Amino acid sequence: MPDSAQVRRELLVMHPAGRLGEPKDIGNLAVWLASDESTFVTGQVYVIDGGRTKKLPLPVP
Repeated sequence: MPDSAQVRRELLVMHPAGRLGEPKDIGNLAVWLASDESTFVTGQVYVIDGGRTKKLPLPVP
């Protein structure tokens, strides 16, 4: 990319969390799911995207 700093700023605007994801974000969920704190959680889908999918446009029928 010719202007990687500009691309990074544009990506950050797309994420309500205000930052890009890191591998540890996935690891933190895995550790929590393996812990006793999540023993009552069943059958869930976790989206780890900093809120990005919330900002995506809805499909037009």
